Amino acid sequence: MVNQYLLLVPGCIIMAVLIGGCSGADPTPNQIIRTLPPVEASALIEEMRRHPEFAIIDLRRSDEFAGGHIPGAVNIDSAASPEHIAGLDPDGVYVVYCQRGGRSAGVRKMMQEAGFSEVYEIEGGIGAWKAAGLPVTGG
Repeated sequence: MVNQYLLLVPGCIIMAVLIGGCSGADPTPNQIIRTLPPVEASALIEEMRRHPEFAIIDLRRSDEFAGGHIPGAVNIDSAASPEHIAGLDPDGVYVVYCQRGGRSAGVRKMMQEAGFSEVYEIEGGIGAWKAAGLPVTGG
């Protein structure tokens, strides 16, 4: 009898995990959180540039930003991003990038967890953007 219970308990635990993992609803099903290659990001920027709810956010330090950035980008240093991100409209559309993608991946995740509707990260950052021959201003 004891042996039957020893087999039953792990089976119940596994079943509970499987059911719980499959039945949990996505808390924000309408979110669009994606990483885009530079060329796709450029097309999105051109399409959205005139929309007031759209912003391009450069997450590098101010000296890096001054050395060259995507035209129209605003600079929010990733070190200070939590308080700046909290002041943004979560219903806006955002493209974020940094130098290579490390800092922007963290901010993209933070924006996702904060419930932002639409956030795009440029894959490979400004380095990949420049390598693709896309426009840079400043520097």
